[in-house]
Amino acid sequence: MKRERALKIVLVLVGLLLTAMIYPLVLFVKQEPALAMMMSLYVTLGIFLLLASRNPSAHRSLIALTAWSVARLPARKFPSSKSL
Repeated sequence: MKRERALKIVLVLVGLLLTAMIYPLVLFVKQEPALAMMMSLYVTLGIFLLLASRNPSAHRSLIALTAWSVARLPARKFPSSKSL
């Protein structure tokens, strides 16, 4: 019971963190279109995580996808439109 409660709290926190990326997304839309596209995917993922926090056992694949995707985020290099 404690484990599921902790998982729900983590899902809400990560979902809110990813959804909060909407503010920088608005700033980067014209400067870096590739970065804005990737950030929009993370914002969408954050919204779905907030929905999945109600019943985590039914949304295990979404949680696994988020863990894999967010874990790879620091290693990802975003292309710059200036280098094109």
